[in-house]
Amino acid sequence: MEWSIPVKIFTYWLIAIVIGLLFFRKETFSYNTTFDLRRKVLLAASLVIVAFNAYVYSNSTFDGGRPLDIASVVLFTVGNGIAETFLFYAAFVLGEKLAGLATGNPWILFVTGFVFFMVYSGLIHGLFWIDLLPEHVNQESPLKPLFMPTQILIAGSWALSFFWYRDLPSVFVLHGLVDLTMILNVKFSLLG
Repeated sequence: MEWSIPVKIFTYWLIAIVIGLLFFRKETFSYNTTFDLRRKVLLAASLVIVAFNAYVYSNSTFDGGRPLDIASVVLFTVGNGIAETFLFYAAFVLGEKLAGLATGNPWILFVTGFVFFMVYSGLIHGLFWIDLLPEHVNQESPLKPLFMPTQILIAGSWALSFFWYRDLPSVFVLHGLVDLTMILNVKFSLLG
């Protein structure tokens, strides 16, 4: 029996949320209230990067004439923004913990966590999302070469936010904004 695309996505989210709630309860339900200059700059930079991503993405994709499904927009923005953030950080922590077996150097811990984060992100997008989403990349867009560098900036700012502040709630929102941009431009339905 072949699973439908919505069932695959909802199953992925369910697994992610279970993992997130098992391993990130504290970070999910408490908010680090330290707002030093570094954190303010990081959050401001993250918002600028997400806004730039919206511009690049909106000018590098097409919707194929598909109608906008508002319920799917809301579900995807919230569902993927939370679920996938959990899995990105699970990969980050795995890398961080493995590096911690050999060193206490914070930069090595960060870089290893970031590499694990990026590897997971690349794998899930290459092996899962690319097969589920309808065709949407405008190969002729002059902005298309900016897509991957922008994604690396997004991942870097989110990884630093977690590494320095264990801040999940802010990244849920930032990831939701990225997902909102994506679904508004690709226009696909999660409801059938």
